[in-house]
Amino acid sequence: MPEAKIVIGENGESRLENFYTPLPEAKREIRRRWNDKKLRKKLEEFLGGDIPDIFKEEPKSIFARHVISLNYELYHFLKICKCSEMDYGFIEYTKDKFTSANSSKYHLCRLFFHDGNSKKGERIINGLKVVNITEADGKIIDSLRTNWNEKIVDFHHRLLCIAVPDINSRIFDVSFWEKRKGRSIKNFYKYYLALFVCYGILFENFLLNEEEIDFTKNVAVPTFQKIEKYFGIKPLIVRMLPKNTEEKLFWFHYHGFLKPLIKNMIKIKK
Repeated sequence: MPEAKIVIGENGESRLENFYTPLPEAKREIRRRWNDKKLRKKLEEFLGGDIPDIFKEEPKSIFARHVISLNYELYHFLKICKCSEMDYGFIEYTKDKFTSANSSKYHLCRLFFHDGNSKKGERIINGLKVVNITEADGKIIDSLRTNWNEKIVDFHHRLLCIAVPDINSRIFDVSFWEKRKGRSIKNFYKYYLALFVCYGILFENFLLNEEEIDFTKNVAVPTFQKIEKYFGIKPLIVRMLPKNTEEKLFWFHYHGFLKPLIKNMIKIKK
């Protein structure tokens, strides 16, 4: 079985090899694994019977972020699920600490809107700061409040309801599950990635840029290797964003039509 690893190409560019599973293959494989009683039992024992509710009824396509928000990345995930006719769910980790150095966390507190294109064809981007970022650094994410005193998690969930009306039944916060599985990120990730052996498909991009290389190299890849060795099959991870744009901050931006809706939401809460 080819081992998942980071390799250096001829052009000197790092890439993940034997890590992602193509979507058509992942769809076939998850159904086969879900119905494999022996595999299910082995995984249940590995997890100590502690299986998140979101996975108990049927396998799902999963999108995971600290807080799920209605940005371009989320729309892209929903489009994939619709086209592939797959049920989906969301995983959050709201008890993590906020740091403005993390791009995905930063963009929860300062929203950037795509307001069309200039005459030269360049994107017109306008920002809206919804949280005092300087004061937010170091605090737990779900304790953060917007400038109009609404919990940041509630604000993003209200926004998300525009596209996903039944959002509350589709979100699982792993914060307390993570505590039960151990405070070490490596220990938690061992159980987290194991969920995608037969309970669901993770849609994600593990980056090799300066911001993410340490996590991908020292946590994601070695944990993936251990899970694959233990179960004899790899976790099902589908590359969600196209490789040539996966590092673009564009994915954290928002459709321009949401800006007046958000401003109206703010007025109502005030």
